[in-house]
Amino acid sequence: MRLLAPLRNPPFAALLGALTLVELGAHVGNFALVWLAVELIGDKAAYLQAAQNAAVILGALLGGRLLDARDPRGVLVGAYLLRGSVALCPLVAAWTTGSPLVGMLVAAVGLALAQAQSDPALQASLTAISGDAEQRQTANALIFATLRVARLAGRGVPGLLTMLVPVLHLFSINAALILAAALLLVVLPRGPAPAPAAGDASLRGAFAGLRHMLADRELRVYLATTAVSFGSWLVIVSLGPALIVHARDVTWLGIPPAGGYSLLLAAYGLGNILGTGPRGLSPSVRTVFVGQGSFGLAAIALAAAGAMASDALVMPAMLAAMFLCGIGAVAHDLRLSNMIQAAGPPQVVAALARARVVAGWSSMLATSLAAPSLFKLLGVEACVSLAGVALVASSAWASRRLSPGGGAAP
Repeated sequence: MRLLAPLRNPPFAALLGALTLVELGAHVGNFALVWLAVELIGDKAAYLQAAQNAAVILGALLGGRLLDARDPRGVLVGAYLLRGSVALCPLVAAWTTGSPLVGMLVAAVGLALAQAQSDPALQASLTAISGDAEQRQTANALIFATLRVARLAGRGVPGLLTMLVPVLHLFSINAALILAAALLLVVLPRGPAPAPAAGDASLRGAFAGLRHMLADRELRVYLATTAVSFGSWLVIVSLGPALIVHARDVTWLGIPPAGGYSLLLAAYGLGNILGTGPRGLSPSVRTVFVGQGSFGLAAIALAAAGAMASDALVMPAMLAAMFLCGIGAVAHDLRLSNMIQAAGPPQVVAALARARVVAGWSSMLATSLAAPSLFKLLGVEACVSLAGVALVASSAWASRRLSPGGGAAP
């Protein structure tokens, strides 16, 4: 089967195994971080996300010149060790001060700084161990499909675990899975270290990546839609459903609100899996922006369900809407990943990946800073709906810009 062919490459199989563990751990930890923050500080949980977003941007800007010329696998191991260690901070804070809040802030910032290094290192690692463009596209599709399965489990299982253990203890599971991923990368086969790229430090870092992307018309459009997508995702997928379920105290089939929020995230993950489907290897421009527009329309349906559905129907209706959101959201990331990995040697790929991180997480930072005021002024459901409208509008704009008559390659 073509999709499984990259597994014959042992370094790739090791990388995929580590990524699967990290994805499981990250989503268990993200669930715990968001839900505990909503319980402790309500809609001000957005400020915790703002601190996390700012840390990602800072890490992406500062890490390039220091790390992008290094072996990307070594950078990945170091980032995973940091992520696994700081994930335990909420537990330590709760044991020492009686409240996990300070530890959650430390964990959010530390996890974000490490993620800012691991994402570019991942893109560079894939470029180093993959072959031609077709092999990279197949490897990307396999990674996207596998990680969506991991996200489905990482989002769905925590809600069930909260029926057995306190939410706070999910951070220990997060730490264990990420540290296991670091160990896996150390002990399993590795590919050859990439040769140094031609040139010097001018090829490294987020600013070099931004210059490269802004000089290319298609990449420039994708940079803009990435910003809209990331900011909208924060409201539609992360904060919005948690606040709606918490405010309405939704209990469904005996599952408490925390479990309901986890199920909503799992529905989004299941949609991601199906969205990676038969055209997932290299989605066309049409597929990408029809998907993004569908994501936006499903977000509007999600908001309507949260605002108007009865207590008996609110959870099934929100689950269906989140599932549809997940189907539409995935093609954009997959196409942009393929384009970035085809751009040049690992050092250049890492710079472009950092540029994507800066664009996307800057949008999330602005959104998270504005969100508490907007939630109070307009209501959570209205904000979710407006985020959906932004996705629909940006998709229509991008489709026109990248149509054959618009002057960019399809």
